[in-house]
Amino acid sequence: MSTASISLPRRLARSEITEIPVSTLQAVAPELVHTHIDYIHEGLECLGPDMLRVLAGIKAEPVSNVLLKELSIIVNNVSSDMPTHMFVVFSSRQPAPACHCVTLFPAHNFVFATHCANLPVLPMQMPAIADHPSVHPCPQVFPQLSTFLYTKCIDDFIGSLMPLPTPPQLYCDDPTTVMPLLTQFAQKITDTYTVKALLQHIAKVHGMWCN
Repeated sequence: MSTASISLPRRLARSEITEIPVSTLQAVAPELVHTHIDYIHEGLECLGPDMLRVLAGIKAEPVSNVLLKELSIIVNNVSSDMPTHMFVVFSSRQPAPACHCVTLFPAHNFVFATHCANLPVLPMQMPAIADHPSVHPCPQVFPQLSTFLYTKCIDDFIGSLMPLPTPPQLYCDDPTTVMPLLTQFAQKITDTYTVKALLQHIAKVHGMWCN
């Protein structure tokens, strides 16, 4: 039986917070260019779940290893805003033409533009939905990331990455309270799951951090 050595970081560095450029708001929603981004995010917390339900009702033709210029979609829910783009998600470890796993994700440009400062301004093709290649280090966890941008539900987000429900006390800012609970929670996970299962969840967490 072959073995492999795996090196894992003890801590994942916190990414620097980058402000959403004014030019991005000017491009996607010029009427909100003078609105504070926090107010925009609060509004999206109310609208996001309904927009996400629209995305869940969209069916698109499957794509294998090619980036199509056009494709047909079926929209089963029109209760909120229609998506503006179809992200063609694939791994950054392979160039697009050689990618063997391409996944389609409908999205609203406004949601991503107001949360992802490094995302370029996406072209619009009204009334059609524009497709956009989206390269990620770990495309497997893109659905969880996208869902969080729409719902802002931290419990569901953490729960999608962890094998056990995370104690809400771990969300506190007081390290004297968090660290003993964190150690206890980590030990419970270690005692419950195999090394293989643990590595799978560690890969999810690291992949989300990379994305």
